[in-house]
Amino acid sequence: MPDPQVLYIVTAVVVLALVAWVVVVLGRPETPQEAAKPAAGPAAEAADSKDDRPKLNSHTEIRDEPGSAPSVSQAVEMQVDVEEEEEPTGPNALILVTAVGLTDPGLKRKHNEDAYATLEDHHLFVIADGMGRHAAGEIASQLCVDAITEAFNTGSFGPPMEPSLPRRASRLRGSIQLANTRILNAAKDNDAYAGMGTTVVSAYFSPNNQRVYIGHVGDSRCYRLRGDKFTQLTTDHTLGAAGIVGKSAAVLSRAVGIEENVEVDVTMESPLPGDIYLLCSDGLSRMIGDDEIQSTLEREKDLQQANKVLIEMANQKGGRDNITTILVRVDDAKTAAMKAGIAAH
Repeated sequence: MPDPQVLYIVTAVVVLALVAWVVVVLGRPETPQEAAKPAAGPAAEAADSKDDRPKLNSHTEIRDEPGSAPSVSQAVEMQVDVEEEEEPTGPNALILVTAVGLTDPGLKRKHNEDAYATLEDHHLFVIADGMGRHAAGEIASQLCVDAITEAFNTGSFGPPMEPSLPRRASRLRGSIQLANTRILNAAKDNDAYAGMGTTVVSAYFSPNNQRVYIGHVGDSRCYRLRGDKFTQLTTDHTLGAAGIVGKSAAVLSRAVGIEENVEVDVTMESPLPGDIYLLCSDGLSRMIGDDEIQSTLEREKDLQQANKVLIEMANQKGGRDNITTILVRVDDAKTAAMKAGIAAH
């Protein structure tokens, strides 16, 4: 008969082993599949969404990753929910934006291949500078502006894209990708339009949270005059900007309507009352310097007159290209409302 003391020891070892096994099983880490499961409840889903959202800092550039844009063959479109908010937004406007645009063919071109739009209801302003054989550049720029306008008027901004962006930045990027697709399709349908493309620069203001999102492709520019500082907010997509010198420096390295997917640069700014934003085609920026533009904006307080003076200056310097400008003035919403009330009485 076995020694009882030995049996007690064996039993104790077995029990301890079972306890240890239970502890290990209950305390093991989640598997990748389990970890990927969303947490239950709306609050947890909202927290996950907030934590995963990329941060868009002031004047921080966000670029699409090469090959990340959706195929034009994808049929499912993302309808933007206008009630969705990814950034704190107050009930009242903090700023008021006023914009005036003007275009001129210049002195050397037979066609004006620039197009622009001022969508005041959406606080959106766009310039496109087309390129192509015959009048194809004119077609490309107008298609671009029309596609962006249609996207904002219908609230349809195309399939979801990666990397994900805050809602307003995503709208801007999506609308430009839709423009890219429209131009490509038009070129496929008509041999005369083969190779056409366009630059684009756009500014999308959010008065209630005092933000402006700037999207651009090519060498059309956005500037900001704040006090006595005049700053270029966009970077030209040219071979020169990539370090190439000589005659090829002005050649675009990126344009809308050339390839199936377009890489759109999106930046965010916090506009202040008193700021003046200038959007322009290179028909202005190549003809007159930044110092001349700044002094004109400081001198001419009326936006329409300032546009006229800038275009006249570009033509006086030779007017070698089409010239288009949009000037946007930022005012404090409360101050503007008070002035309007005083004027009404």
